[in-house]
Amino acid sequence: MTPDALLNIARLAAKRAGHHAMDNMHRRDEVNAISQDDVKHVLDVECQEVATAAIREACPGDAIMGEETAGEELPAPEGNEWIIDPIDGTVNFFHGLPYWCCSVAVRRNGVIQAGVVYAPEMRLLFEATIDSPAYCNGQPIRCSTRDDPVHALVLTSSDRSHDPAQALRYFTALARFIQRPRVMGAAALDICMVARGGADGFFEHSIYLWDVAAAALILARAGGTSETLVRHGRYRMSFLASNGTSLHDELKRCIIAARGE
Repeated sequence: MTPDALLNIARLAAKRAGHHAMDNMHRRDEVNAISQDDVKHVLDVECQEVATAAIREACPGDAIMGEETAGEELPAPEGNEWIIDPIDGTVNFFHGLPYWCCSVAVRRNGVIQAGVVYAPEMRLLFEATIDSPAYCNGQPIRCSTRDDPVHALVLTSSDRSHDPAQALRYFTALARFIQRPRVMGAAALDICMVARGGADGFFEHSIYLWDVAAAALILARAGGTSETLVRHGRYRMSFLASNGTSLHDELKRCIIAARGE
């Protein structure tokens, strides 16, 4: 199956998941668990099931990994593996903020072939394939060309679940180094904002594969750069993304210094 054909399936899956979430906004308070750092939402599970069903219709034999079922998927060393984040920005969704999205990517032999990030409340659809430009709502997008940290806007996270003190050190270091750090609350959408040129970089010290799989491809096809700085396990990592200018290496040095290396 070509990357374009895979993209069509990813788009359908992301849209169906997003529409299910939108149709059930009145159920935002139905949660399986809630903590200071995260919300485990009933609709997370339902939206993943909706996206999975769309993929199964077209590709019944493919492996599927989702945030809600990580670790349960079958390996796909030679076939397609779909990576789903049904609602990225669940806390925002829970509180009624529109900054959330549905993310679907597909990889073959470890390489992402197509990715879609759909933010239904914001009416934004980001997408790309491994051999096409990146698009938002059908229009080509490109990263910014800013390379001076003094003028850079970097999106980051307030995650405190793994190392609160380290998270604060990273944020403080960025705040001193760049024009502004911003915490928006949906990593996949943050990275797409870098791809679109609305921000110049993104960093999160503890993030998961399903958060970045689709968005990292979209960023790359828009001229940006991303890398895993530290791997914390099979799915979790420290992740840096940028517009692809010399700013990337400067942000990396700032982050490494804040980490104490």
